[in-house]
Amino acid sequence: MPRDGQNASGQDAQTHATVRSLARWGASVLGERPDVTGSPDLDAEVLLRHLLGLDRTAYFMAAQDAVAPEVADRYADVLSRRLGGEPVAYLTGIREFFGLSFLVTPAVLVPRPETESLVLWALDRARRHVPATVLDIGTGSGAIALSVAARQPPDRETRVIGSDVSAEALAVARQNQRALGANGAVSAVTFVRGDLAAWCRGPIDLLLANLPYLTPEQVSGNPDLAAEPSLALVSGPDGLAAIDRLVADLPRVLSPAGAAILELDPAQARTVRYRIGLLMPSATVTIHPDLAGLDRFVTVER
Repeated sequence: MPRDGQNASGQDAQTHATVRSLARWGASVLGERPDVTGSPDLDAEVLLRHLLGLDRTAYFMAAQDAVAPEVADRYADVLSRRLGGEPVAYLTGIREFFGLSFLVTPAVLVPRPETESLVLWALDRARRHVPATVLDIGTGSGAIALSVAARQPPDRETRVIGSDVSAEALAVARQNQRALGANGAVSAVTFVRGDLAAWCRGPIDLLLANLPYLTPEQVSGNPDLAAEPSLALVSGPDGLAAIDRLVADLPRVLSPAGAAILELDPAQARTVRYRIGLLMPSATVTIHPDLAGLDRFVTVER
C-alpha cells in the first residue's frame, strides 16, 4: 500500500484481478489517506468505472470479470494522481450537476452539489417572474447557465448568457454547450468574455453568480482545493473583492423588477446582505441556507 511520498503500484494489485478485487484494493489505497478523500470507496468505484467504461449497473454485473493487466496499471496511475490531490472530476473529466453531465478540466472549478440550490432558486424565480434575460457571471464550465437554459419551457423566449473573465473556462463551457445542444434553449445560450458585470449594459432580469469567495488562507489550508484554479477560488484578502465589485453594480444592471442570487462563504452572508441593503434600500435582501443548513446564498429581489 502507498505511504506519503509513494505512488500506488499496480504490482500491489492482484496479478489476475477481478473488477471487485481491484476496486477493493483501490479503496484500501485511498482509505489510508483521509486527508485526501473522505469517500475512498466511492472514489475507487468512480475511477474504475471510468477506466472500464461502465455505468453503475454494468459495473456491478461485471464484479467477477477479470481485468486486463494494462487496465490495472492505468488504475494504479490514476490512484496515484488522486493521492496527489487531483479531484476525481478532473481524473474522469466529467461531473454530474443538476442531472446533467459536464466536462470539467483544471481550467474550471468543479461544480458542487450545494450550487444546485442556486439553480433551484433561479428556476423558481423564473417561474414566478418570467425573465427576458438571465446572466450567469463567473460561468466556468457553464453548469449553472446551461442547467437553467435546459429547463426553460419551449415556448419561453428567455435569453441566457454566461460570462467569465477566463478564455480557457469559456472554451470548456462551449464544449459543454455543444454536448448538450440538442435542447434548443441550451444551444441558444450566449457565452461572453468579460470582467464581472462591467461589460454589461443591462437590464438583467435574473442575475446568478458563484464568484470566487475564499481567502488565500482558506485555500492554502485545504489540500482538496490545490488542483483547482485559484482564479475561481480566491478573491482578495477577505474573499469579498469580486463580490463587492458585483454588488456595487447591481443597482445599474438589474432591471426594475430584477433579481439576483449570490453564492458565498457562510461567514460573509450578513456582511453582503448589509452592503446590498445600503445600496438598494427598497429591495428585499434574504439569506438562504445550503443543503447543510449553512448561510450560503444571498438573494436580491426588486
